[in-house]
Amino acid sequence: MDNENNFSKKEIDILREVGEIGVGQAETSLSEMTGKKVEINLSETKFVSFESFADEIGGPEKIILSVYLSIEGELKGECLFIYPREGAVKLIDLVMNKNKGDTVLIKDLELSAFKETANIFTGSYLNALSKMLDVKMIHSIPHVATDMAQAVIDYVLIKIARTSDDLLLVKTKINVEDYDINGLFMMIFEHESQQKMLKIIDEKYHLN
Repeated sequence: MDNENNFSKKEIDILREVGEIGVGQAETSLSEMTGKKVEINLSETKFVSFESFADEIGGPEKIILSVYLSIEGELKGECLFIYPREGAVKLIDLVMNKNKGDTVLIKDLELSAFKETANIFTGSYLNALSKMLDVKMIHSIPHVATDMAQAVIDYVLIKIARTSDDLLLVKTKINVEDYDINGLFMMIFEHESQQKMLKIIDEKYHLN
């Protein structure tokens, strides 16, 4: 990982604070959707290399359900909303108001519910980041896929043509009554956008 891509601990702490704001918005939306009190905890916010990505989700052959979105506007990049299959079915049960364990097969309706959840979370996070940085960002229509973890990251590498060496990883945990759902949210900014974001944070918070 290139040193110029590394964010300091203070800069990452600021990104974590932004994430907490976005999570608060997502909690409200999901609570309204499910009729239950939803709590989303960000257990970790950090930058990781592409090479170590698969290990964060359980290994390169781990079957995952993922939603992919492109970020456009003043900052450009990609978003990934990723859950291991066992976590994804719990999340689908939750948002579709099913009993825990009801979802066995993931069909079009279940994929749609998962996609909508990713849309809510991603939109909330990007909205918070956009306001903090005072930049305009929009995301594309979400695309959902089930595959092995390594296949997902290989696809993203092709999409961004390796214009970034590392990605911003946000580990999430959703708590709702007896639900215990762990997943990942990732943002991969193009190199120029990542440097612009770093500069804005440093100037706004007087870190230099």
